[in-house]
Amino acid sequence: MKQIGISIILLITFHIGVSQKNADIGLLLGGATYLGDVNQETPFRIVRPAGSLFYRYNFHSRLALKGSLQYTRLAGDDALSEFSYQTLRNQQFTSDILGASAFFEFNFLRFEQAVRHRYASPYIGAGLGFMLVDFKLAPNAMENITIPFGVGVKIGLTERLAMGLEYTLNRTFRDDLDKISDWRYNSSGSFPLKQRANPQNDDWFTFFGVFLSYKLKDCVTCPAYL
Repeated sequence: MKQIGISIILLITFHIGVSQKNADIGLLLGGATYLGDVNQETPFRIVRPAGSLFYRYNFHSRLALKGSLQYTRLAGDDALSEFSYQTLRNQQFTSDILGASAFFEFNFLRFEQAVRHRYASPYIGAGLGFMLVDFKLAPNAMENITIPFGVGVKIGLTERLAMGLEYTLNRTFRDDLDKISDWRYNSSGSFPLKQRANPQNDDWFTFFGVFLSYKLKDCVTCPAYL
C-alpha cells in the first residue's frame, strides 16, 4: 500500500526537479459531488466546496501531464431523494476526501503561451489517483485507488497566465463513501434482513471548477526568434 502511494506521488512530482521549461502551476476552486447509493441519478445534488493544487508539464502543444493534490468533503442525504425506500432508510453522511492524481491531458487544438501568441483549446484527460477517506487508508489496497477522467477547456490570458474550466469523474473501488457499510438491515431493525443498498455498485465522485495557472520561467529565447 505504501509503495502504491509513494509511486503516485513520485509520478506527480517527477518533472518538478528536472525542468521548469513548459511547465505551469495552478489552483482550481469549485465543487464536488457524490454518486452512489444515497445519490444514484442527480450529478449535482449537494455540491460541496472543493479545491486542488496542481503542477502541469507540457510535453508539447497537444499533450501534458498534470499532478494534483485535491481536497473536498462529500455529503449525501436520503431525504432529498424521490425514491420512497431511500427516504425510509434516511441515511445522511459526510466524508472527507484527500487525494493525489497523475492526469494526462490531450488538447484538441494547439495550446501554447508565448509573447506574441495566445491559444485556447478544449481537452480531455484520464489518469490514476490515490485517496484517503476521512484521512485514513483502507485495509484493501485497491480501495485507495481512483481512476479520474474528464473534460475541460483552457484559455491563455497572457504570456504567463491561463485560466480554464474542468469537470472530472472519479471512479473508486469502494462502496462506503456514504457510510453504508452493510448492504442489509440487521435482524433487529425496522426492516429485518431487507436489502439496504446495492453491493454491486461502487461509489463515484465528481470534481469540477475554475482554474488559474501560472507558467514557470522558460529558458531564455533570443528575441530574433520570437
